[in-house]
Amino acid sequence: MLEANIVTVLGGPRALGRAVHNQLDLADLIAGGIPNCAALSLRRRLHFTEQELANSLGVSAKTLRRAAARRPARLTPAQGDRLYRLARIVAMAEEVFEDMERAYRWLREPQRGLGERVPLSLLITEAGAREVEDLLGRIEYGIFS
Repeated sequence: MLEANIVTVLGGPRALGRAVHNQLDLADLIAGGIPNCAALSLRRRLHFTEQELANSLGVSAKTLRRAAARRPARLTPAQGDRLYRLARIVAMAEEVFEDMERAYRWLREPQRGLGERVPLSLLITEAGAREVEDLLGRIEYGIFS
């Protein structure tokens, strides 16, 4: 079910340019270049500024604008992988908190279970993302965090 939520967070099949049914479909999409409009969908969903989205993807805002100007406008596999990581955590937070706004607030506030770090700031690395996922799992199952 998480894959369906990730697809929703990325703007659905319309933004992605095709139906996505499983992790292999997502892997193929990332490798081929996720359409830039999926990044814009996630940006709107999170109320991110252009700079916040660029930071999340590990690029400058100027690079992001250049990518949007290309036709077809697609992210590189590295950028797409970072976008997928962000979408995966957002989808998981939405599932755990069962409320989009509450999930977004949690992602932007320092968390004791992460050493007072802000979850979104940890998503620039896979190791940090795993820590955020682990904490969300503990919250979901009621384990003190």
